[in-house]
Amino acid sequence: MTLLVTVLVCRVMGQSDVGRISGVITDASGASVPACTVEATNVSTKYTQTVRTDDTGVYIFASLPVGTYDLHALHSGFRTVEQLGVVLDASSQRSINFKLEVGAISESVSVLASAEQVQTTSGDINRVISDTQVSQIALNGNNYAQLLRLIPGVMATDTNPFGMALSTTTQRVNGVRTMSMNWMVDGTLNQDVGVSINQVVSPNVDSIAEVIVNTSSYSAEFAGHSGAVVNVVGKSGTTTYHGSLFEYVRNNLFDARSFFAAKVEPLRFNDFGWTLGGPIYFPGKWNSDKSKLFFFASQEWKYSHQALTQVDVVPTLAERQGNFQSDNLAAPADPNTKAPYPNRIVPRTAWSHNGPLLLNAYPLPNFTGSGGNYVVTGENIFDPRSDLVRIDYYLTPKLQLLYRWTDATNKVVQAFYGNNLGTSSGQRTRPGYLTSLSLSQIISPTMLNYFTFNVTSDYIHGAIVGDQMSRAITGVNFPLIFPYNRSNIIPQLSISGFTPINVYDRVQQGFGYFTWRDDLSKVVGSHTFKFGLQIARGRRNQDTKAHDEGTANFSTSAKLTSKNVLADVLLGNFYTFTQDEKDTFFYDRWNEYDLYAQDSWKVNRRLSMEFGLHYNVYPPYVNYQGNSATFVPRLYSAANAPVVSRADGSIVANTGVPYNGISILGCQFPSAANGRLPEYNDPSLKGLFHCLPRGGNYTNWNDWGPRVGLAYDPFGTGKTAIRTGFGVFYDHTAPDDSAGITAMPPFQTSAKVFNGNIDNPGASATQQFPANLTAWPLLRKDPSIMTWNFGVQQQLPQSVILEVNYVGNVGRHLVRTLNINQLPLGTLLPPNNTVNPNALNPYRGYGTISFYDNGDNSNYNALQVAASRRMTKGLSLGISYTFSKTLDASGGGPNDTGMPQNSYNARPDYGLSDIDRRHVFNINYIYELPFFERQANAIIRNTLGGWEIAGVTSFQSGAPLSITVPVDAAAIGVSLSRATLTGDPNLPPDERTPARWYNTSVVVPPSQMTPGQFGNSGRDILTGPGFQEWDLSLLKNFAMAEKWRLQFRAEAFNVPNHANFSSVGTSATFTSSGQPSGNFGAVSGSGPGRTLEFGLKMTF
Repeated sequence: MTLLVTVLVCRVMGQSDVGRISGVITDASGASVPACTVEATNVSTKYTQTVRTDDTGVYIFASLPVGTYDLHALHSGFRTVEQLGVVLDASSQRSINFKLEVGAISESVSVLASAEQVQTTSGDINRVISDTQVSQIALNGNNYAQLLRLIPGVMATDTNPFGMALSTTTQRVNGVRTMSMNWMVDGTLNQDVGVSINQVVSPNVDSIAEVIVNTSSYSAEFAGHSGAVVNVVGKSGTTTYHGSLFEYVRNNLFDARSFFAAKVEPLRFNDFGWTLGGPIYFPGKWNSDKSKLFFFASQEWKYSHQALTQVDVVPTLAERQGNFQSDNLAAPADPNTKAPYPNRIVPRTAWSHNGPLLLNAYPLPNFTGSGGNYVVTGENIFDPRSDLVRIDYYLTPKLQLLYRWTDATNKVVQAFYGNNLGTSSGQRTRPGYLTSLSLSQIISPTMLNYFTFNVTSDYIHGAIVGDQMSRAITGVNFPLIFPYNRSNIIPQLSISGFTPINVYDRVQQGFGYFTWRDDLSKVVGSHTFKFGLQIARGRRNQDTKAHDEGTANFSTSAKLTSKNVLADVLLGNFYTFTQDEKDTFFYDRWNEYDLYAQDSWKVNRRLSMEFGLHYNVYPPYVNYQGNSATFVPRLYSAANAPVVSRADGSIVANTGVPYNGISILGCQFPSAANGRLPEYNDPSLKGLFHCLPRGGNYTNWNDWGPRVGLAYDPFGTGKTAIRTGFGVFYDHTAPDDSAGITAMPPFQTSAKVFNGNIDNPGASATQQFPANLTAWPLLRKDPSIMTWNFGVQQQLPQSVILEVNYVGNVGRHLVRTLNINQLPLGTLLPPNNTVNPNALNPYRGYGTISFYDNGDNSNYNALQVAASRRMTKGLSLGISYTFSKTLDASGGGPNDTGMPQNSYNARPDYGLSDIDRRHVFNINYIYELPFFERQANAIIRNTLGGWEIAGVTSFQSGAPLSITVPVDAAAIGVSLSRATLTGDPNLPPDERTPARWYNTSVVVPPSQMTPGQFGNSGRDILTGPGFQEWDLSLLKNFAMAEKWRLQFRAEAFNVPNHANFSSVGTSATFTSSGQPSGNFGAVSGSGPGRTLEFGLKMTF
C-alpha cells in the first residue's frame, strides 16, 4: 500500500491524542478495489490526509489527531462515496468500510457516520468520555475525575466527591492499586511522583475535549504503570474563534443537612474562568487562510470553603476528673497493688502531671446519640487556580510543532487531617506545572515520526494551622527522648476506644519528572508497525515526615495498667511511646527506560490482530547525598548485640557494637555529600559501607511485557465483534519508600519505649532505646499485573452499543511491609509478662524492623456490562454494571505497604481487598427536551424551549472492614489485634441501623480471648455501608447574536438527600458489664446532604 500525504494535521503526543482509521473498500459485487484514494478531512481545521488502498482493498490512516472527520473514497469509474462526521477519539481505532457504485467520479453518495461503532480492530478495552458528557453532566466540584465512575470496573471509595481536590485515591479501576494508575494530560504525566496518588493540576473542564480511559490489555506503546491509563485530551484552536466565560456558585442556604449534622454546614463555593481558542494570523500579510498557527488558552479559579461534620468519642468531664462512678469503663485499680480505687475514683495524688493535660486537649462532649458523644464541624478549604496555553504550529505540510503549558497553584486546608477532632488543622500549598513540546514529521509516504519532551513538576509545603496543640498552650512539659520538636507540639495521642489526636504533618517536598520520547510508525501492506523509546529522569527532594513530637499509645495492654484506659492516662502509664529523633531529607534521583514494538495487522475484512512487546528497565531510586542505610540480617551478629534492660527496655550503656547489621548504601559517601551531610567526615562510619547498591537493591532486567489483542467480526456487518486481549505490565515502586532508608541510623534514629510514664518517657536523658529500622531486599522484583479480557460487542437499534466482558487480572510481587523483628506468638505470656518487649526482640537492640518486600499478590475477576449511545437526535445514554471480586493480603492501599497481623505467616491475611466492591451500577444520560422548539411564538419558544436534563445515578456495595480489639491478645508487644468471633458479625440488611450496623454480640470481649493467640476473625469480613448518589442537571440554552449562546445551569447532588453512611466503628471496646462502648458497631459519619449549584456560561 502507498501512503500519500497531502497535508499533515497530526497533533501527535506520542500515543496520547491520536487515533487510527482503517477499513476495506469493495465494489458492488464485494470484490476489493485496489489503488483507491481515501481522503480524511478534519472538520475543524479543513486539513486533509490522503492514503490509497493496497491490493486487498485495505486502507489505513495510522495516526490521525482526535476530532471529527469527513472521509471520501475516490476511484475512476466509481461514484465518490462520503462518510461524514466520523468521530475519532484518542487511542481509538475505527473501522470505516466503503462500497463503491459504478458511475462518474464527479457523482457522490453521502452517508452520515454513526456516532457509536462496534470496535472491530483491536482487543483492548478503552472507554471514551465524550465532550458532551464532560460539559453537560453535573460534576460535584467541577472535577473531571468523577467522570470515571461512568465506566465499568471503576469503584469509588469516598462518599463526598466534592472533596476530591487533586486526589486520585477516591477511585480505583479493575481492582488495581491507586499508585499503579497513570494520569495524563495530552500525554504528559499528571501525577505527583511520590506515591502517585495526587494530580499536579486539575484541568479546567471547559478546556477538555474528551477523556480516554484504557483499562485492560492496552497496546505496548503505553509505559510507566500497570493500571488504567487516564488521558485528558485538551481542546485546541481551530480556524474560527471559540471560547467560553463561566461561573458556578454554591451556598449552604440552598442545601440540606447531612445525617449527623444538627444544621446545614456552611459552604461557599465559586468556580469561574474562561477559555479562548482560534487562529493567529495577519490579514493579507501572513497565514491569511488561517491554516498554520492556532492557540488555545484558559484560566480557572475555585474558592471552595466547605464545613464538614463528624462524630467523635471524647472523655467526659467526670472522667477527666478521675471519677468513673457512673462510667461504663472498668473500675480502675492501683497498677502496683491491684487493689480497686475506692468509689471508682482515681485520687489526684496518684495522677501524673502531664496525663491530665493530654486529656484536657480533648474538647468536652456536646452530643448524645449513636456513634459518639462529640459532634464537630470543621472547614475544608481548596482554593486552586489553573492556567493553560497551547500552541499548534504547522511549519510545513510535513512538519508540525505543538507546545503546551499548564500550571496550578493550590491552597489546601484539611480540618480533619488524620481523623482528628478538628482541634488542629493542616494547610498545604502546592504549586505545580506540566509542559510539553512535540514535533511530528512525515519521513516518507509510509513513515511518520514524532518526538515529545515533557516536564512535570510540583512543590508541597505543609504547616500546622493555629497553636491549639502546642506544648505552651496545653501546658504539656514532659522531657522528650530526643530534644528536637520542630513545631513544639504535643505528641500524637492514641487512647483505645477514643478518637485519636493527630497533628497535621509538616511535609516539605518537591519533584521534577522529565521525559524524552520518540515514536516511529511504518505502514507495510495491511500492517501498521510502531516502535518507540522513552527515557525519563526524575528527582524528588523530601523530608521523611518524622514525628519528632512523639506518639503516645495508651492501652490496657500496658504492664502498669489500671484496667481502665482513661485512668491509665491520668496516671500517665502508657503502653508505648515512640519518637523520631529529627526530620531528615532525602534527595532521590532515578532514570526509567521503556522500549516497545507493536504490530496492528488487518488480517482480512473480518479479523484484526495486534501483537506487541514492551520492555522496561527501572533502576532503583538513588539518594544523591548518600544519607541512606538499610538493615541487612546477614550482617547482624547476636554476639555484638547490646544488653537490653528487661525492666524498662533501654539499652545498657557501653554494651554492644553500634549499628550492628546496618549498612550505608554504596561504597562510600558521594562527593555531593561533602559540605552538606554532617556524617560525611565521620571516620567511625567508614566500616558501615559494604558496597551495597546505592539504591538499596539491584536493577531488574527482566521486565518483558507481551501484549496480544484480537477482534473478529463474525458476520462481516460491522455490527458484532468478538474481542479478546492479554497483557503484562510493570510498575516502578514509589520514591516515598525511600523515606524509610533515610530515617535510619546513623542519619536519623527513632525510639520505642514500652510501659513507661508520660512525665518522663525516656526515664533519663542519658538513656538510649532500641531504634526502629527499615530493610530492603537486595533482589527486588518490580510489581507486575497480568491482565486479560474476553467479550462481545453488539450494535443494537437506536445507535446503542451493548458490550459484555469478562475482565481479570492477577498482581504479582506487590509491595508490602513485614516486621522481621516481631516477637513470636505468645512471647509475653508468663513468665515473660513482666519483661519489657524490647529485651526479647529477635534482633536484640532494635525495635520494629520494617522489611519492604514484594511478597503480596492480588486477584481480580469481573463481569462488566455496558450499554452506550453517543449524542444522537438529542439523546446520550450510558449504563454500566460491574460484578467483581478483588483479593489481596495487604489492603490495596495507595501506599501499598499494608502489614500483616503475623509477619511470620502472612497467608491468613489473603482475602477480600479493602478496595473490593461487589456490585457497582451507574447510569448517565443527557436529553435535549424537544418541547416548544418549533413554536411560532418567540416568547414561548425562547422561554419554554431549549431545555436539557442530564444526570448520573450510582449504586455501589459497601467496603470490607475488619474488627479489632485494642489489646495485645497474641502477647507479641502490639497494641491492636483482630477480634475473636463466635458467629457471623454481618447483620441482614433490614436489621442494620446507624447505632448497630453489625452484630457486636458475636465479638468476644478482649478479657475473654485466649492469651497468646491471634483472634480467629479474618481480614475484611464485614461489609460496610453501601453508597448511592443521584445527581441531576437542568440546563437552559438561550440563543444570542450569531453563534453566541448563554446557558443557565441548575444542578443538584444527592437529589433525594440519601444518607450515605461511613466511618463504622470496628474497634471492639466494652463496658465493665460486657456491653459495647464508644462507637463500637455504630456509624459515626455520613456523606453530605443534598447540595444545589447554579451556573451561567457564555459560549461562542
